[in-house]
Amino acid sequence: MSIADSIRNNSYCSYLWVGSEIERFLNFIPQRTELIFYWDILEVVILEFDKKSEHYYNRLNKALSEKATRVKLEILPDGMIIHKFITSKVSYWNIYFPASKEVRLIYFSNSFTYIKALLE
Repeated sequence: MSIADSIRNNSYCSYLWVGSEIERFLNFIPQRTELIFYWDILEVVILEFDKKSEHYYNRLNKALSEKATRVKLEILPDGMIIHKFITSKVSYWNIYFPASKEVRLIYFSNSFTYIKALLE
């Protein structure tokens, strides 16, 4: 099941980046990139970094804080850590899953209302 399938509005489509060129984000290279569109408008980008330490996660947070304003830190009961950042048009949620050592960076337009569905 695609992440876009978890969004109630069926006008969203999800695609995995399969380009031959490796795309970097703030000089970090993700293992997987998912793009979610609403019709032909890119609404969400999900970057996944596998088997990364909390130190790597904190380096990514530092790079984000140089480009956006940090607005919130959440530590959930299952240990998941979410740093939230915002600019005038885009929100960034940098999520660390300690059990699997996975980092997932989700950035989306500030008008995107289904962000919680992407975490389920």
